Amino acid sequence: MKKDKIWHYVWLVGIYVILFIILYLVIQYKVKWQGRDLSDYLYFYNCSSQICTSSESINNYYSSIKCSNNGCPIVKEIKDDLVIINSNKKEYIYNYASGKVINDTYQTYKFLDNGYIVMDKDNNYGIIDEVGEIVEEIKYREITGYKDGYITYLENGKKGIINEKKNINIKPIYEDIVLINDSIYAYLEDNKYYIASYDTELPVNDVKYDYLYDIDNNSILIIKDRKIDIVNNNLKSNLILKLETYYTYQEEQERGSLKFKREGNFLTFNVVQDNNQINKYIYDIRNKKLYS
Repeated sequence: MKKDKIWHYVWLVGIYVILFIILYLVIQYKVKWQGRDLSDYLYFYNCSSQICTSSESINNYYSSIKCSNNGCPIVKEIKDDLVIINSNKKEYIYNYASGKVINDTYQTYKFLDNGYIVMDKDNNYGIIDEVGEIVEEIKYREITGYKDGYITYLENGKKGIINEKKNINIKPIYEDIVLINDSIYAYLEDNKYYIASYDTELPVNDVKYDYLYDIDNNSILIIKDRKIDIVNNNLKSNLILKLETYYTYQEEQERGSLKFKREGNFLTFNVVQDNNQINKYIYDIRNKKLYS
């Protein structure tokens, strides 16, 4: 009889011990895993003085964006502390330094020097400034550029210019358009650029350029006869570089390889040399000096 009681107590104690172990393991699991975020993230971090992204965990990073089942967001464009993010076919502007969404009202975004080209869900384009205020109404079809009230737009594969306040409407008949200032613009026709007047819509001279890049309202970078010049509003030339290259910079691919980029007072661009090497140049706009 006593043996039965002893085994009864042993059995009860064993049950309680097992229950205690299970309870302990459950508590340990909750402490270790319940508060843990197992989601994937896209991390923004500094790498060699520029912004980089990684879907792998990074120790020191600016901020991170949660990924979805369809994958991590895609970085479309970067400008200063801001990036245009594409996530699940929807875009928004994100400040990676502060980790805050700046604007997510529209369907697509594109950076301008001062503001953004945006498109709504009905495929209408417009311009907003850097705080999200509308500069040009969201009513145009495919805006490609904007400067001081002048809009370049695309229609049937050709470009035109509109400035409603100045009653300017240049029909979309050109392969490309470069907005220069309030008096002149450039257009591409038969693979050559011409500088024209808004008043007449005709060329202001008989010069044909291989390429033009608008620096600011007072200066234009031009490429002609395998030379790079910077000219002023009067189109007075100041040679800064003779191109030692087999490129003519008359084809779209060749022009694109220059990769012009304005950063403050400096203009950077690449030139493909005859030996197929790439030289990177920096032009100091204010002091008119060229570095390579």
